[in-house]
Amino acid sequence: MLLSGKVIFNDPVTIYINKVADYILADEPELRKKLRFYTLKTNTPNAFSTDQGVVLVTTGLIAQLENEAQLGFILCHEIIHYVEKHVRNGYVENKNITKGRGEYSGLSYRSRISQLSKYSKDLEFEADKQGIDMYLKSEYPVEEIFSAFEVLLYSYLPFDDIQFDSTFFNTPNMVIPGSFFPDTVNEVSQEADYKDDGHTHPNIQRRMDKAFDHLGERKSLGEKKFVMPEEDFEYVRNLCRFENTSIYIAEREYVNALYSIFLLKREFPSNRFLDLAQVKALYGLVKYKNFSRYNEVTVKPNKVEGESFPLHIFFKNLTKEQLNVIAFRHAYDMTFRYKDDKVFISYYEDLKRELAIRSMIAPSKLKTMSYEQYMLAAADTTKKFNIEDSMKRIDDSELSKYEKIRRKKELKLLLNMEDVVYSDKEFHLYALWDLVSQEDLLDELKAIKTEYQDEQDRLWEEGNFGLGGGLIQKSQHLGIHTLVVVDPIYEDYKMNDSRNHEKSEDNKLSLSEIYEQNFDNLNLQTKLVDSKNLESSDLEEYNDLGILNQWVGEIVDHDMEMICSTSDQMTELTDKYQTTHFLFSGVYAYKYRGRLGIPHNYFELVAFCIDADTDEIEFITVQNVSLKGNARIVRAYIYDILYQLSSKPKAKIELP
Repeated sequence: MLLSGKVIFNDPVTIYINKVADYILADEPELRKKLRFYTLKTNTPNAFSTDQGVVLVTTGLIAQLENEAQLGFILCHEIIHYVEKHVRNGYVENKNITKGRGEYSGLSYRSRISQLSKYSKDLEFEADKQGIDMYLKSEYPVEEIFSAFEVLLYSYLPFDDIQFDSTFFNTPNMVIPGSFFPDTVNEVSQEADYKDDGHTHPNIQRRMDKAFDHLGERKSLGEKKFVMPEEDFEYVRNLCRFENTSIYIAEREYVNALYSIFLLKREFPSNRFLDLAQVKALYGLVKYKNFSRYNEVTVKPNKVEGESFPLHIFFKNLTKEQLNVIAFRHAYDMTFRYKDDKVFISYYEDLKRELAIRSMIAPSKLKTMSYEQYMLAAADTTKKFNIEDSMKRIDDSELSKYEKIRRKKELKLLLNMEDVVYSDKEFHLYALWDLVSQEDLLDELKAIKTEYQDEQDRLWEEGNFGLGGGLIQKSQHLGIHTLVVVDPIYEDYKMNDSRNHEKSEDNKLSLSEIYEQNFDNLNLQTKLVDSKNLESSDLEEYNDLGILNQWVGEIVDHDMEMICSTSDQMTELTDKYQTTHFLFSGVYAYKYRGRLGIPHNYFELVAFCIDADTDEIEFITVQNVSLKGNARIVRAYIYDILYQLSSKPKAKIELP
């Protein structure tokens, strides 16, 4: 967990959490020395401690909190888990219960699961009870214990529950009718006294009742919701809310990201990060819609509670054409707000390709007047409209023949406007009117589509066409001169399929050493980013690892031609390491018994290289080797991978 790249070190949030811990444990310096507090980047609202004295608080939880006192009580609860060795004791008890040992011998499976749930709940009650005792030594108010419980109860909702503004996506040139957003929401259903059978934690009502009984008439030493400056709390909470927006996008929860952006823009209306996040979220929805994978990134609205419900309904009901136009409109507008910003331009250019190739919209249907102009014209009777004069103006203009035909048709439509009923579903046809009027957009869309069709024809002729893309087979020697090897994995499994932890860690170090070797015969320089070799001073490299892990996770999830949300951060890494090529690899060693009971060894070697310029996998290999995965054998196969990736080597060494 600590080396995953998701744990944040020495950042403002972690520093703040440690300050609160310092205050709580001011009278227990020896205990304070045993504990380490870190932030974990995840939207799941949670805090937990380990047997080694590590306490992790998630960005998802910080984003939900209302004040410092609530965080103080949660830390007290986790500190008690460590002091009373609940993690270790729970692990041992869990083994005894699941295996039916000791007092659990002879119990049915259902009874043992029930006992496991009860034991876990008892530990939570104990942590609450002693945590309250620790909390009462502070100046925090007693009532914030119960408000912290309420935060946990509703933490499955966004960090705020505010009615969504149906004009949020409107721009000066695009109006989305309010009829697309329902007037009702799915009410919040969670109750404090929910059924907790089989849960590891008791329900909130039971915890609050026991906390009330334990408190009795006791009071804390003060009524301060904030011991540290309140603005410090608000700052770190906002950091977590911004971070969670990025996490939503990386984990493909695009609608949740957009609701989070809506909430944050109330306080930060002109913020580059939020504007870019909005473009990224809309872009993600477009890609999955166009590749017929929309259900992967949207949820059924009946599973959504609270004020974000209309937003989920809105995106669930949009057509492919409507969604493409909305995303393109926003991307185009942002390229003007952030002129010469390459990140915004890259999304704009790719959304233009989607509009031309996959949106299914007919450019000829796009209108040269705005929705507002259309409605104003409809309100104005044709008696005030000189159709002949307008026709003559069009004829005398320098417009192209096709533009003249289009505008004349629209004028004739206005002539019969009293008989026309505008359909809300056609709002997208008017959303690009200013761009269509300039003709440039239509010409660009036509050129993109023609180029794409020519490329498809060429692929058909060469026999390389495949629906949805797929892996492009490349010959040896990709011509890479510099390669970043990212945290190679080695997993060793015993005969019973359980992981051999110690051997896996040792072999992981050996694997890293292989990649660090200088292969004289290869024209390839390797740079290793390895979690196992990090020193306390290598904070920058650790942060690089976090970005790389998130980036590769997105690429694997998407499995399509798509810009990853972390691509702008990857640009910094490609500049730093002077290459766009990143190799991810792993060795998985196994044992099994043959027909005569003789042990056999084999290993699988998996490796794939990604080009950060295109976010595409440029090389992949999966090899099943019927040999023991010792260093000499693995080294030979690693050499072969590097040989294929490199520019032409001086001489090839044949594999044994």
